[in-house]
Amino acid sequence: MTAADRLTELVDEVFRLADAFSRAGDGIVAEDGLTASRWLTLGAVAHGPLSVAAIARRRGLRRQSAAEAVAQLEAAGLVTRAPDPADARAPLVTLTEKGCAVLDGIRPRRRAWAERTAEAADEHELARAVDLARRLRERMESPSP
Repeated sequence: MTAADRLTELVDEVFRLADAFSRAGDGIVAEDGLTASRWLTLGAVAHGPLSVAAIARRRGLRRQSAAEAVAQLEAAGLVTRAPDPADARAPLVTLTEKGCAVLDGIRPRRRAWAERTAEAADEHELARAVDLARRLRERMESPSP
């Protein structure tokens, strides 16, 4: 089997893994009335305000998906939008106190899930997998030579 064949096999497995992660995320946050996508959006703004476009880039979402998640989170009182002094066309999304409290409540459940799931590999295997995924993503995001 060639490296290209293995890469194709990896891509197929990554798509299945992404779906499994999304379903697991939905389960982790279901009691909060969230989906994995909305949770990703909350997590993106946990460290400071971001535009919808920046949320989409940071979380690997389509801009439209990020905008829908922001609208739903805003309706639930978990985020607010405020004008961006640097770009009046793109408001900044910020967590509310309620949003911070929801994230704080999710963290122990996420940690417990991560500890159970990480039992499938040791720390070094996981570090190598993260490194490989990062290198492949960076290669795909860089301009072709």
